[in-house]
Amino acid sequence: MPPIRRWFAPCVLLLALTATACAPELPVAVTREVVHLHGSPYERGKQHGTVLRDKVRAFYTKLLASALLPNLNREQPSIAGFLVRYQQPEYQDGKFSYAVLLEMAQSIEPTLPQEFKDELRGIADGSGLTYEQVLILNTFADTVLAVRAIAATLKLSHGPALETVQFVGMKTHKGEQQKPHPYVALPTALTTTVPTDATLRLVYRDAEGVNVPTLRLQIGDDLYVDGSPGVTIDDADPLRVVVEIKPPQGWPAGAAVSVLSSVADVTIAANPPPAHPRFGRDEGFTFTTAGDTRAAAEVPNIAPDDGRSRPPPIAFAVRGAALAPGVSTGPLLGQHFALLDAGAAHETTVILVHHPESGGAYATVGWAGLAFGFSGMSEAGLGYVCNFSDTLDNAILKDLLPQVSDLPAAKLTATGWPMGLAMRQVLAQATTVDAARQQLETIQHVMGWTCLLADKSGSVLNLELDADARLIPSKVLQGVHVVPEDKATVGGDPDLFGLAVHYREHVVDVDGAITTIASALLADAGLNVRIAAQSVVSTYWLKSLRAAHRLGERLAAGKGSFDLPKLQALLGEAAFVDTSDSMNAVILDPASGTIHDAMGDAPATDAPWRSFRFGEEQ
Repeated sequence: MPPIRRWFAPCVLLLALTATACAPELPVAVTREVVHLHGSPYERGKQHGTVLRDKVRAFYTKLLASALLPNLNREQPSIAGFLVRYQQPEYQDGKFSYAVLLEMAQSIEPTLPQEFKDELRGIADGSGLTYEQVLILNTFADTVLAVRAIAATLKLSHGPALETVQFVGMKTHKGEQQKPHPYVALPTALTTTVPTDATLRLVYRDAEGVNVPTLRLQIGDDLYVDGSPGVTIDDADPLRVVVEIKPPQGWPAGAAVSVLSSVADVTIAANPPPAHPRFGRDEGFTFTTAGDTRAAAEVPNIAPDDGRSRPPPIAFAVRGAALAPGVSTGPLLGQHFALLDAGAAHETTVILVHHPESGGAYATVGWAGLAFGFSGMSEAGLGYVCNFSDTLDNAILKDLLPQVSDLPAAKLTATGWPMGLAMRQVLAQATTVDAARQQLETIQHVMGWTCLLADKSGSVLNLELDADARLIPSKVLQGVHVVPEDKATVGGDPDLFGLAVHYREHVVDVDGAITTIASALLADAGLNVRIAAQSVVSTYWLKSLRAAHRLGERLAAGKGSFDLPKLQALLGEAAFVDTSDSMNAVILDPASGTIHDAMGDAPATDAPWRSFRFGEEQ
């Protein structure tokens, strides 16, 4: 067997010889390295665990034991109010999160190929962690995201809902007063050509009562609350509060106007502590005023940025005419991934290069202890970048559906493959984006993801993954959805692709029968849970719309000039950097077999960019 090769950034080696030689270019905190793994799945896992033993253990301790598990325990009250088994003693006293993650990991394990289980056992044997711990470590990303989606839906279902939107003083094409319209979360404008002197009327409804003092309406750069000039509130019926807004100066003429709405109900939730109001989801919509001649579909819904939210992950692909002359012969895939850090992720970053006993080499960009990454590429010239997509069409909901009739006995399980392991399989066995899609269509997925894939021939594909949760299961999996080019590309430009975390093709991601029947069954059990599509329930949806729009603008503006430094700078722009949870940034070049990465610092793009190329340093 070839020796294990462990490659550090060159300056790290020099720092062992001199304390000052490389300090200006490479801070000591940067810890990214490249590790080559050879042999059988177990042998590669054992090498991974052995070479990175301290980092594997640090990643598990700092990220899971010290950060994620305590935070997941905060979701116990919401989930235990829904699934009463989690009120039992074995889930109390801080044991809930580990027990639930283990149960879900064990429900995933039987669906995985033996070679993956062998590799995870090798990581455990090499690192000194238990197999149980390594199994949790390699499934938690998908399972925690699925639990979070359900827990957030449970909590937000208790908050006020924006029921209707109306523009008083606006006439229909028949000359009649516009009637109240049920509020619908849309990616484009809600309505157009609103008179500049119209009054915006919003109706909020809540079963406990709307807490008017918590109401915040940000319109453009202006904040409106109870008592602001131009705001009138009728709360005679506290369960149905009517808010009217008419700016003293009127609405700007010939413009797009965006509104961001936030409000709580009158109850105070004690769990999880500290005590806090029950807020509904932030809602945002856009309208145009008289003088703006665009159709609603031409106006993006970009809710105002109130400074409280952080940007989600973004990804792009650029090729052909989008690239500066001579940059590359094929597409470049880019991503800035953000999810969690807790002071651990940036300290344990690693590119794992697999050299299996048969087949070509492939690499994943990730962290010590994880057998996968949210990005990766093969020596054969196939690359992927994937962002999580907040959806109720996940394996937890899918496994819960048959248990709804007996909620006291129901438990959280998650049958299927985590995204990272599915993409590992693709890198090992496929060489083109079409072959990758076909392979992914045979896999049951745990959570929602939106991915860009590219191969060295120049093909690019945007796929949206989910668990294919349906009340009437089918033998044919339908958990992979191809985003057509007109939706996947920026303005229909065939050389520019951009995405954040929301679905654009699979927008009705939750089966209609589920939304109707499951909601009714839960209501019969005394639970008011709003089972609905991603655009209705996801707390990421609005900020994802904003990020995708900003990314599209930047890509369109730079077309024809993109080279590596310019793309690296784009990923580091403030609008795309979550300074708290940034994990890594990559640019993949399938044609040259090169991975460019920024990681090992917080945020990731504060680290210097480095490169790994297949065939070098092996």
